Amino acid sequence: MKKSIILLFLFLYYNNVIAQSFDQDRIQLANFIERMYNNAPFEGCRFVDDYDNCYFLSVVALDKTKYKTPQIMNRVAEIKSQRNAGEFLNGTQSYTEFTIKTPKSIEKGENSEVVETVEVIKTNSTGYVRQMQILTTFDSKNNTRVFVYATKITDK
Repeated sequence: MKKSIILLFLFLYYNNVIAQSFDQDRIQLANFIERMYNNAPFEGCRFVDDYDNCYFLSVVALDKTKYKTPQIMNRVAEIKSQRNAGEFLNGTQSYTEFTIKTPKSIEKGENSEVVETVEVIKTNSTGYVRQMQILTTFDSKNNTRVFVYATKITDK
């Protein structure tokens, strides 16, 4: 009975150590990408190597003032990330169209213009983009939010 309890305890401890190692790898990669971005900002796709793995990244920077809610910003970042990865890997053709509406509204006797920007992304996809997970998000200079999506390509 004591042996089975000790084996169970060792198994649970070993399982916990492996899980912490995986999270530590992701945290170290996220910190490295954030330092790299703050040193020299970039957008688009890149391959990044560390000592043990190779990762495929898609980086998107969005202006925080253009989006009403964080959910909308997250969804737009996800779509743009998939578009970037599709263009990079498969030659997917994407078209972005901006529509700017300036309706005039009258409030309390004053004429004021309200500017509304609508962004439409059209994609003609001919390939498959592997599912990418959000690695990290962080605030950057000039009021932008940076989203980093990543997938592990290989183990070295």
